[in-house]
Amino acid sequence: MDKKTANEIKEAKSLKKKEANEAKLKEKQLEKQRTRIYNEMVSYQKKSQKKIKKAPKDAYISLKHINKIYDNKVQAVFDFNLDIAKHEFIVLVGPSGCGKSTTLRMIAGLESITAGDLFIDNTYANELHPKDRDIAMVFQSYALYPHMSVAGNMAFGLKIRKVPMLKVDENGKPILGINKKAIKVLETQLHDLKQYAKDPEEGENLEELEKDIKGLEEKISYLKVTPVEIYENKHLPKEEIRKRVEDAARILQIEEYLNRKPKALSGGQCQRVALGRAIVKNAKVFLMDEPLSNLDAKLRVAMRSEIIRLHNTLNATTIYVTHDQTEAMTMATRIVVMNKGDIQQIDTPERIYDYPENTFVAGFVGAPAMNFLNGTYSKGIVTLGNGKEIKLPEKDIKAYESYEGKEIIFGIRPEDCYIHEEDVKSGIYEEFCGDIENIELLGFETIHYLNDGTNKMICKVPHKSSYQINDNARFLLDMSKYSLFDGETKVRIKREELL
Repeated sequence: MDKKTANEIKEAKSLKKKEANEAKLKEKQLEKQRTRIYNEMVSYQKKSQKKIKKAPKDAYISLKHINKIYDNKVQAVFDFNLDIAKHEFIVLVGPSGCGKSTTLRMIAGLESITAGDLFIDNTYANELHPKDRDIAMVFQSYALYPHMSVAGNMAFGLKIRKVPMLKVDENGKPILGINKKAIKVLETQLHDLKQYAKDPEEGENLEELEKDIKGLEEKISYLKVTPVEIYENKHLPKEEIRKRVEDAARILQIEEYLNRKPKALSGGQCQRVALGRAIVKNAKVFLMDEPLSNLDAKLRVAMRSEIIRLHNTLNATTIYVTHDQTEAMTMATRIVVMNKGDIQQIDTPERIYDYPENTFVAGFVGAPAMNFLNGTYSKGIVTLGNGKEIKLPEKDIKAYESYEGKEIIFGIRPEDCYIHEEDVKSGIYEEFCGDIENIELLGFETIHYLNDGTNKMICKVPHKSSYQINDNARFLLDMSKYSLFDGETKVRIKREELL
């Protein structure tokens, strides 16, 4: 080995060692930053919980500035805010690891909330035990007891659970007494609030604090001298449990399977049993964590309809988690799109599809995903990297005045590309020509993959086409359906206000 080669090897080793040391230093700094954020958040939450928590008036479930940081100091959910009305069907959707299941588990009480406030039916729920939240949860795995019958699986939760029941005397009249438990809870709240009032947060309304303190004192004084109806926790009667199981079985059409064991059921039947176990609880809220992911494609479609029917029949409030955007689009009244712990957009399925807030939402919702073409904007024209120009409708140009000379991203969905002029209902279109690299015939529609040498485009038409692989094809882009995104921030440049 000559001297030059030996020096090169030595320099390479030195560089590798330097890079490793820099990576360790960066990791230490990141860990230090994460720990600081975690400690600040825990400290803030500890102080904030001393206040009287007031639920929003118009929300049945409310999540206010919810954050989740795990023990390893990795943050899974960032400042999550969502108000849910009664009887809504909310779907949390996003890729694996986006924080959607963690958020659902915080609502259920299976994960602690690092910072933020959760309200369920006007009740502050952060510290409520899962069994006291009046929720029913359906998991990805059916989690059925193999040694129990279907009826046994559905009834098990009711048999071990105690519920508040009015205490009555031998004549059936309610027994009255001083509610010492409520007094103790209110006295703890009063003590905490007085402590908080000594060192309130900056900008705190001190008059409201005094009002809350006075209100608690009045409630405590009233309860100390006023007998109220007494409740005690008791198991449900066997007859009530049997009736609930039979009613749920009838709703789910599994009455004939009540005496079978789970091993004798199909996947779809097991999922119905899991749903039945949730129904019998008569809960306020249904939480579903990817309940259809273990089913085959055909059965998933059938069970989607079943869950929607069930939601409407029970007049329930449902929060549903999935990574499948088709489930989100077909089931939700509103969709919450998440990515890396952050909410990207909250809206109806129609608006999320037509007016995505950014390129992530636009690319995640829709199959195939939206086409994105990078270019520069000037005077109503988007110039792509290969010099191709796409002219925008004149009525939209006013919305883009501030983007003159800037990089933008032109987006259009595959189903808004057409072969024939008469198919473009708006009559406003631009051409895209390219070589066909692949064709997928799906029976009722055909997907074409185009490449013009610089830009790629996917076009989906609702019929067969005469194009073959390697043909140079001409497609028409419906210019009433395009989207523009800021090239730097990837945020949608809104033009719908002009429509």
